[in-house]
Amino acid sequence: MSEGVMNEGAVRAGTVREAVTDAQRAAVADFVAAVPMAAMVHSLHYEVVGANILCEGVLGCTVDEMVGRPVADFVPLGDRASATRMAVQLEQRYPAAGSTEHGRPIGALRRVRRGDGEVVSCWMHVGLSTIAGRRFIVALLDLVNPVADDTVHWRDRAERDELTGLLRRGALLAHVDEWILADLPVALAFVDVDRLKSINDAHGHPAGDAMLEAAGRRLQQWSPRGSVVGRYAGDEFVFAVTFDRPKGLDSTELTESVRSAICGEPVPFGSNLLEVSVSVGVAVREPGESRDRLIQRADALMYRDKAARSS
Repeated sequence: MSEGVMNEGAVRAGTVREAVTDAQRAAVADFVAAVPMAAMVHSLHYEVVGANILCEGVLGCTVDEMVGRPVADFVPLGDRASATRMAVQLEQRYPAAGSTEHGRPIGALRRVRRGDGEVVSCWMHVGLSTIAGRRFIVALLDLVNPVADDTVHWRDRAERDELTGLLRRGALLAHVDEWILADLPVALAFVDVDRLKSINDAHGHPAGDAMLEAAGRRLQQWSPRGSVVGRYAGDEFVFAVTFDRPKGLDSTELTESVRSAICGEPVPFGSNLLEVSVSVGVAVREPGESRDRLIQRADALMYRDKAARSS
């Protein structure tokens, strides 16, 4: 829940963006130090203002490393849409500042991203509190017990392809939808494993499965942090990433990088070494372009690549 996750409409109308004072930061530090569980406080504009030592154990980084960062840094990409909804719900549960009425905090099972990139699950209790004359969002985090962890395990299984371990189509496209909703620059690569039917016919379906597993694993290992990789269909994968708009992105270079990552070595299968070949199409999102149109262009470019290499 940060500016990268939230839009300004999720912040109560009329909130003035003023810097948090040193006195307010000191008051927040005293506040979280007195809380007997992992606690984080952030501004209504979703910048971390304070956290306690117990929070270090949950998030795997020091308090100094947390303070000043956007809360989105600690929210897994796939959970950011639900984090936005949670923030809107929180706003609706609390009266305007200065009211004598009390609000109602939200308790939910959430996932958080640790400093090392690992995603863990926790019970999160979130509410609004006035500290040193200023309203802040307070989040209390409690690592889940085995029963709750089992729930997360099954949710993760539902989002992951059984053969490759990559995201399934729906979970993958949810990431792309978030980027498009935020109007971020997006590059999307459609990757098709060539001659899979011939491999199945010659060596059996387990050989084809080995080829798909290797292709997916290599694409995942190559992919930069912040990108998403998923299995789109039987022999098709999708890689998507956002990038710095001023620097741009070379789609030809990305195409060859994807191909090299997957096809650099043959795939061992029994006593055989199976050569890998993939067709790749990379499309960079145009202003206002929908997700479906972006996928259609990448798919068409992939087939163009396949035809050019076949000839």
